[in-house]
Amino acid sequence: MAPLLLLLFKPSFEVPSSPYSVSLHNSSSFESRSRSNGKPHVLCFHQDLAPLRTVKVQGPTRGKRFYGCSHWPNSCGFFKWADEEDRVQELQFLLFERDTRIAELKILIEELENEVKNLKQANWKLEDDVAEMAIENTEQLAIISSSTADKKLYNLLVVSWVLFAIVLLLLGRGG
Repeated sequence: MAPLLLLLFKPSFEVPSSPYSVSLHNSSSFESRSRSNGKPHVLCFHQDLAPLRTVKVQGPTRGKRFYGCSHWPNSCGFFKWADEEDRVQELQFLLFERDTRIAELKILIEELENEVKNLKQANWKLEDDVAEMAIENTEQLAIISSSTADKKLYNLLVVSWVLFAIVLLLLGRGG
């Protein structure tokens, strides 16, 4: 689901898919790849990865590192000192992450609301089933209790007739 959201909420800047940044350390065109140490990649105005370069000319900035357009000498004019703090892209990315998380949470809330709705419907059905079972159980208990009462009355009648017969026998002998 996250890749779909990334397509829906594409940031206004491009982030290279490679975890490596290009850096040029000598005057030749040799490119070496090194880890970016968690720092965001710097992009030139062409939206291409701006390589990290070192000032080679004599002067107060000699040895200082900077990012420049990768299309030099036909560059777009992009230049940024490596030690400058550029929080714009970082903040844009944080906003993008926040918006993506909000969209994911809205979808999750919607799914949970649907699940709660389905569970409430299932609960109502179970309550109806329990009520029907209670009615059936009450009817069965009534039948069982009346049957038990009938058996008790029958037994009492039999015992009373047996006692009546015994009394008659005793009166017939003694009289």
